[in-house]
Parts: sequence; structure tokens; C-alpha cells
Amino acid sequence: MSTFKKGVEIFKKKVSTYEITEKNIQTAIRDFKRLLISNDVSLDVANNITKDLTLRMKGKRARRFTDLSKMLLEFAEPLLIQIISSENNTDLISEIISKRKEIKEKTEKQPIVILFLGINGTGKTTTIAKLAYKLKKKNMRVILAASDTFRSGAQEQLKSHAEKIGVKIIPGRYGSDSAAVAVDAIEHAKSKYADVVIIDTSGRMAINKDLMEEMKKIKRVSNPDYTVLVVDALAGNDATKQAKEFHKAISLDGVILAKMDADARGGALISVTHTTGGVPVLFLGTGQKYDDLELFEPKKYVQKILG
Repeated sequence: MSTFKKGVEIFKKKVSTYEITEKNIQTAIRDFKRLLISNDVSLDVANNITKDLTLRMKGKRARRFTDLSKMLLEFAEPLLIQIISSENNTDLISEIISKRKEIKEKTEKQPIVILFLGINGTGKTTTIAKLAYKLKKKNMRVILAASDTFRSGAQEQLKSHAEKIGVKIIPGRYGSDSAAVAVDAIEHAKSKYADVVIIDTSGRMAINKDLMEEMKKIKRVSNPDYTVLVVDALAGNDATKQAKEFHKAISLDGVILAKMDADARGGALISVTHTTGGVPVLFLGTGQKYDDLELFEPKKYVQKILG
């Protein structure tokens, strides 16, 4: 059971003892806000949720509810789903398959290009391998571009994953132009009629101007169909901050939260889409195996937390 879900269970036990009065409703809403913040939901998002809860529950009487905790959570569920949903929510793999079918019908060679970003230690390279593995299982021919020419061991790490899942890798030399590696991979994919190119990049903070300029160059020359950020769910509010900063600097199409199988509080996930103005969460990393990349479904996620 996640820390967030444990917190919800404690909240239910406490609030279910409250008599349903206007005063106790306000107390319960404040308790719920503390629950959100303690589980890494950003303050702005927690304030928005509790403000909407207050408006929706004002003057309500619980005729059909057994207790106040049930009443509050039934009002909270659609609010949480709305916040973590996006107009751009998509099943990325199904969308890629559909796009490739359209391209093939036009007899074009252009592959689908996915650019991956993230700071060091988020699980970016492993997440790339997981996505490549899933695409390969759907009969997609995948090429990995080893554009992390900065971090020692990055080339070898990606090559190891490529060999294990059986996909082609276009390597680069350490210290070489990372954008050129991406271009080489795309040209190779065109020549071989490959379906997808996934570009790995060096881990960077959005405040590192030199690395961000390099990242902008890679995006400019590769012209990706999708720019995806990987964040560590264990990073809490830092994960939300990273998503906001990267989106401002680069413009993201999606976010993947890695390490959701660990004891992550989970609130960062609730904040990411809101903080970035609608960038969707695409997948959750839920383990160490290549199959452990779970499609993110907002309603399913909220219902699992709230029980």
C-alpha cells in the first residue's frame, strides 16, 4: 500500500467519527488539505482542491452518505481526476502505431522521433529501454540514439539495454556533438525504414544554461514528434518543479514518473499536469523489469488511492 493510500485510510478513520455539521465539514477539508501536502501535492494544487471542495460541499447535508469521510471523498474524487487529466492524455504506443500506419500508406521513410529528457538519477535510460521493449513487442522497429555524450558510462548503459531487448543503437563518442548523433540515428532509421527513433540525452538541470542550449539544439535538429521528460516519483515536489522548468525551457509533450513501485508518496503526480498547464502523464514506472511501464489512467489511479 502506498504512503498516500495509507494516509487516506487514516483520514477515513478519523473523519468518519465527525458529526456532519458545517464546522466539521470545514475541519475535514483542512485535514484533507494536510493529507495532500504531506504526500507531496504542491501547495497551489492543494489550495485549489480544497477551495473547490469547500464550494461544492457548502450547505450539503449527508442524507445518502454513511459518514463525513465518504461524503468528502466522493466530492474529492472527480476533482482529483480532473486535475490529473489532460486534453492531451493519450495511449502513446497506440498513437505511434497509428501514425506509422499513416506514414507507411504514404510510402514515406520518416520515423517517429521521441526525445527523452531528465536529470541524472531519474531512471531515464531504463525508461527508454522499457518503452523500446514495449514498442518492439508491437512489431515496431526501434533505433536508440545514444546522444548522452557527456556522462561517463552512459553509452555503455544504453548499449547494454539495447542488446538485452534486441534493438539497434547508434552510439556517439564521448565529448562529440550529441545533436549529430541524433541526426545520424534518424538518417539510419530512414535508410532502414525503421519505425521509431528514441533519443537518449545527458542528464541536466533546467538551470544549467549550457546543457539546456545543447538540448534545444538537439530538439531543433531532430524535430521530434514527442518530447518526454522522466522524473523520479521519489523526488516529491522537486519532480513537479522539474516538470515546470523543463516545460518552460523546452516545451514538453508528456511526462513519465519512474520509481512509482518504491515508497513514493505519489502526490507529485497529482501536481505535474496542473503545474505544467496540461502536459499529460503518459506512463508510470512500476518496477525493474522491461514490462514494468504502466499506461497512466487518471480515473484508475485516483480510485486506487481513495479506495
